[in-house]
Amino acid sequence: MDGIVSAVVETVLGILSSAALQEIGALWGLKNELESLESILCAVQLVLQDAEIKQRKSQVLQSWLLKLKHAAYDAENVLDRVAIEGLKRRADSERGMQHKLNSFLSKRNPLLFRLKMVNQVRNIRGKLDALAKERFDFHLGDGVVENRFGESFDSRQTSSLVNELYIYGRNEEKEMIVEKMLDAVRDQDDLSVYAVWGMGGLGKTTLVQLIYNDARTEACFELRIWVCVSDDFSMQRVVKAIIESIDGGVCNISELDPLQRHLQERLRGKLFLLVLDDVWNEKHELWDRLREVLRCGSRGSILIVTTRIEKVALMMATIGVHQIGYLSKEDSWSLFRQRAFTNGDAKKNLETIGKAIVKKCGGVPLAIKALGSLMQFKSLESEWLAIKESEIWQLSDDENGILPALRLSYYNLAPAMRQCFAYCCLFPKDYVMEKKDLVQLWMANGFVSSQGQSDLNLTGHWIFNELVCRSFLQIVRTDYRGEVTCKMHDLMYDLAVFVMGQETYILEHDKEIKVPTTVRHLFFNSWSSSTIKGSKLKSGISGSLRSLVVPCRVPLDWKEGISSLISKQECLRALHVSLFDHIKIVPNLVCKLEHLRYLTMSCDNIKKLPESLTRLHNLQTLKLMNSFTLLELPKGLKVMRNLWFLEMESHLSLICTPPGLGDLIHLHELSIFIVGQGASHQIDQLKELNLGGSLSIKGLENVSSAEDAKRANLIAKSNLTSLSLLWTNEIKNNDTEKYEEVLQGLQPHQNLERIYIQSYQGSRFPNWMSTLELKNLKEVTLEDCRRCEHLPLLGKLPSLTNLKLYRMDSVKCLNAEFHGDGECVFPALEELRISEMPNLEEWKIGNSVESFPRLKDLDIWWCPKLSNLPFLPSLRSLIIFESSAALLGFLTVLTSLTSLNLLGFAELPVFPGGFLQNLQNLEIGSSMIRTISNVLDDLSALKTLSLYGCSNLESLPEELKNLNSLEELEVKGCDGLISFPAVILEDLSSLISLSFVNCKKLKPLSGPIRTATTLQNLTLNGLPEMDHLPESMQLFTALRKLRITYCHGLCSLPHDWLGSLKSLSRLEIENCKNLKSLPDGFKSIKSLRRLVISECPQLEMRCKKPNGADWPKISHIPRVRINEQVIQWLDQ
Repeated sequence: MDGIVSAVVETVLGILSSAALQEIGALWGLKNELESLESILCAVQLVLQDAEIKQRKSQVLQSWLLKLKHAAYDAENVLDRVAIEGLKRRADSERGMQHKLNSFLSKRNPLLFRLKMVNQVRNIRGKLDALAKERFDFHLGDGVVENRFGESFDSRQTSSLVNELYIYGRNEEKEMIVEKMLDAVRDQDDLSVYAVWGMGGLGKTTLVQLIYNDARTEACFELRIWVCVSDDFSMQRVVKAIIESIDGGVCNISELDPLQRHLQERLRGKLFLLVLDDVWNEKHELWDRLREVLRCGSRGSILIVTTRIEKVALMMATIGVHQIGYLSKEDSWSLFRQRAFTNGDAKKNLETIGKAIVKKCGGVPLAIKALGSLMQFKSLESEWLAIKESEIWQLSDDENGILPALRLSYYNLAPAMRQCFAYCCLFPKDYVMEKKDLVQLWMANGFVSSQGQSDLNLTGHWIFNELVCRSFLQIVRTDYRGEVTCKMHDLMYDLAVFVMGQETYILEHDKEIKVPTTVRHLFFNSWSSSTIKGSKLKSGISGSLRSLVVPCRVPLDWKEGISSLISKQECLRALHVSLFDHIKIVPNLVCKLEHLRYLTMSCDNIKKLPESLTRLHNLQTLKLMNSFTLLELPKGLKVMRNLWFLEMESHLSLICTPPGLGDLIHLHELSIFIVGQGASHQIDQLKELNLGGSLSIKGLENVSSAEDAKRANLIAKSNLTSLSLLWTNEIKNNDTEKYEEVLQGLQPHQNLERIYIQSYQGSRFPNWMSTLELKNLKEVTLEDCRRCEHLPLLGKLPSLTNLKLYRMDSVKCLNAEFHGDGECVFPALEELRISEMPNLEEWKIGNSVESFPRLKDLDIWWCPKLSNLPFLPSLRSLIIFESSAALLGFLTVLTSLTSLNLLGFAELPVFPGGFLQNLQNLEIGSSMIRTISNVLDDLSALKTLSLYGCSNLESLPEELKNLNSLEELEVKGCDGLISFPAVILEDLSSLISLSFVNCKKLKPLSGPIRTATTLQNLTLNGLPEMDHLPESMQLFTALRKLRITYCHGLCSLPHDWLGSLKSLSRLEIENCKNLKSLPDGFKSIKSLRRLVISECPQLEMRCKKPNGADWPKISHIPRVRINEQVIQWLDQ
C-alpha cells in the first residue's frame, strides 16, 4: 500500500511556489516549464485521494502510484537543485565580488550546469506528463472522495449487543464509568457527556456495550439508544439514526426540521442514555447543533461517546474523559487462549510460541482475537513459528483484522500527517524519539508545508500533537526542561512499516547488508557499529538516501566505508552521525551535501568548523554534540538564511560567536550568544530574533549600560523557556552599579521557566526577579555571585519548584527578604540546594503561616557556619556534606524523612527511638567515623544502606543483622574494613543487591553460610586482596548478575561449583589482568545470556571466536562482548 504519494506531490508543489526557484527559473528561461509542471501536478493531485483508497484492489493502480511517487521524488531533487542555485547567488552577492569570482572559476562550469539542469527539468516534466495522462485509465474521481476510508459503512457498523463471556480485562473500567454515570444521574445535571477514547482495536465499543447492558443501566434509564456514527456526522443522518434506534424501524422523514421535532417528541421529559459510537467529527459547530436538539430530555440524561481522537473526546465531554487501557499480559493470554485453543488444551510447545505471538499484539484485543482465531486452524509448530516470526503487516486483511481497523485512522489524516507518521518507522521498535528531533527531521524532509514559512516549526509541533491525540504516537515523558519524548505502539509501528514499504531500512546487528535500492531513509542500530564491517558500507547501499541516522559512535575502521557512503548521497536531506575518534576536522564531504537541511554531528576533538559549512544554504538544523573542545564556528554563518536551529551541547570552550547572527531571520533556537567588542558582535544582534527554547548569553561584561542591555529585547521573546546570563568570572571591575543596571535591562518575558545567573557582581538583584509576573518560573540557579549581599525575594513565585544557590559568599542569612511574609512562602518549591556559602549563618522562616509546604529534597554542601534548620513538614530527602555539626541537632524535627545522607562528619549523634522509623535510604560517608552502630537502631523500613569513604571503619556492627527490610547494601572506599562474614546474609532476608567497591584490605563473604536465596546482584570491584571467589557464593542460587572488576589479585575462577549459579544471566569481568582462563564449569551455566569481558589480556586471547581455547566454553552464550566489540549476538 502506498499512502504517501499525495504528500510527496504536495511537497513538490511547495518547492514550485518558492521564491528562490521562481527567481532562478525566470533567469534561466524556465518559467513556462515550471508553470506546466505545476499544472500537471495539480491535475494529478485532484485524483490522488481516490487512487490511494482504490489501490488495495488494483495491482495496476498500485504500480502507477509507485511510478508516480518515484517521479515526484526525482522532480523534488531536480527542482531543489535549481532552487539551491538561487540561494547560492544570493549568498555570493552578500559575500562580495571575490566570492562571485571564486564561484565562477570553480570546477563546475556554470553554463554547462545551467544547460544540464534545464534539460533535467524538461525531462521530468515530460515523465510526469505521461504519468498524468494514464490517470484516465483508472476512472478516478476528482476532489474529495465520498468514502475517504475505503471501507464500506456496513462493515464498520456496531450494535449494542455483546457476549460478556468472551471479554477480558474491562470490568474495572466498566465499574468506574458506571459509577460516574450514575452519580451524574443522581446530581440531576443537564445533559452530561462522557467520552471514551483510544486507538483503533482497543475495545472502546466493547467497553461501552458492557456499560450499556449493565443491569444498573437498564434499571436507571427509560430509554437506551445506540447509534454508530462513523465519519458521517451530518445532522440528518445522525438524528434519523437516533429516531430509528428508539422506534426500532425505518424513519421516512428526510428534511432536517421535522426530523429534529420528531426526535424531541420522543425524548421530551424522558431519562435517556444515548451512545454515539465511533465519532470522528472535529467540528465544534456540528456538535453544538446536535447537543441543542438533545437537551429536551429529563435532567440527568447521559450521552456516552467513543472516539479514536482525543481532541473529539475533549470537545464533547462534560463529566469526564477516559483513555481506554491496553489489556494486561494475563488478560491478553486468556483472550488468545480462548480463541486459539477451542478445546481448552494447549500443547506446551505451542503455548510458548503463542505467548510470543500475544506479545506482538501489545495488549490490543482486536489483534489478539484476530491472531487467536487464525491460530485455531493451525496445528503444526512450524505454522505457529511462521506467524511468530512474521510481521502483522505481512498477513492478509482476512488473516489479521487489525490493519484494516488502523487504516481507518491513517486515512483520516491529512497527507502531510501521514508522511510524518510513516517516517517514524525509520527508528527501531520501542525506540524513544525526541519530539523536537522528529519535528526537525520532518521539516528537513519537506513533510511540513513550506507555505507560510514563518510557521514551519509551529506546524511541525501541531502535527506531532495531532498524532499523539490520535494514538499514532505515545508520550513517554516530559522532562524538567519541557522536552517531550515519545514512542510508537508496536501495531502502529507495523502500520508505518506497511505504509512506507521499502523506503526505510534499519541496519541490525549480525545481519548482512541487503538494503533495497528503493530505500530513502537508513538507520544504524546501536549494536551495528561493532558487527558491520566498514568496508561493506562502500557497496550495497544506493545513492538515493534522504535520511542517514547513525546515533552510535562509529569505530575508526569505518572511516573509509562511511565516508564513501555519505559521499554518494547527493540528495541527502538529514544526516545524524557521530564522527570518528581521533578525527580533528569535519570531513569536507559533509560540506558538499547541498540538499542537507538537518545536520547533527559529534565534535569530539574538533576545535574549528570549516567555512565551507556555510555552503549548505538549505540547512535548517545544525546540532553540535560533544562540542567541549570547539573554539570557533564559521565566520560566514550569517549567510545561512534558512537556519532555524543552532544548538550546541556544550559551549564552554567557545571563544566567540560568528558576526551578524541577527541576519538569520528564521532562527528559532540559539544555544549560545557571546557578546563581543565589534558592532556585529553586540547584544543588539538578538533584537529581531524570535528565539525560543534555551539561550545562554556570555560576555555580559561587554554590555555597557541598561539601554544597551535592553537592545537584546529579551522581554519580547515569549517563546524563550530557559535563559542563562553569564559574566566572566575573572573580571575584577568594582562597579557594582553597572552590573545592576545591565541585569535590570535584561528582563525576560514572563513566560520564562528557567533562569541561571553566573558571576554577577552586583550587590543586589533587580526587582523583576521578585515580581509575580514571572508566574511560570520553575527553576532559578544563582552561582558565583560573590558580592551579592541580598538575595531576591523568591518566596512568592507561584511556580518555582527548583532553587540552587552556589558560592554566594556575601550572604549571611536566609530571612524575610528572601522568603517574604504572608500565608505561604515558596508554595511550590520541591528541591533546594545550598552549596559553598561560607558566611551563611542563619535560616529564619519568619511569621508565615505555612513555609515550604512541598519541599521534598534539600542539599546542604560546605556551609560551615549554618547553625540551624527550619521545620520542613514535607521533606523526604536530606543531604548534609561537610557542614556544621550543629545541623545534626535539628534532624529530629524532620520526621517525614525517607532518605538521609550524612557526609564528612567526625561522629554521628544518637537519634531518639523511632525518629528514623520511616527512613528507607541511608548513606554515611566520612574518613573520621569509627562506628555506625548508634544510627542503625530502629531502622525497620531501611531498604538501602551505603557506606562511603569510611576508611577508619574496621568492622560492621552487629546491629546490621536487624535490618530485615534491607534490599541494597553498598560498601565503598572503606579501606580499613578487613572482613564481611558471609553469615551476615542469613539475617538480611530481603537483600537483593550487594556491592563491595575499592576496599583495599577486604576479603568479602568469608566463612560458612547455610543459605542466601534472595541475593540477585553482586559487585566485586577494586578488591586487590581477593585472590579467589569466596566459596559461600555457591549458595547464591538466585544470583542473576555478577560484576568482577579491578580485582588484580584474582588468578582463576572456581572449577567445581560455578555451575551451581543456576539463575546467573549476566557476567561482567573487567580489568582482572591476572585472570588467565575460564573454567570448564562455564559450559554448565545454562542460564547465562550475556558475557562481557574487558581489559583482561589473557582472557581476551583465549575467548576469541572461533579458535580461542576458551571459546567452546562460552559459545552457548547468546550475547558475548569483548573490549566493546560484539563477538556474538544471537536472537533470544
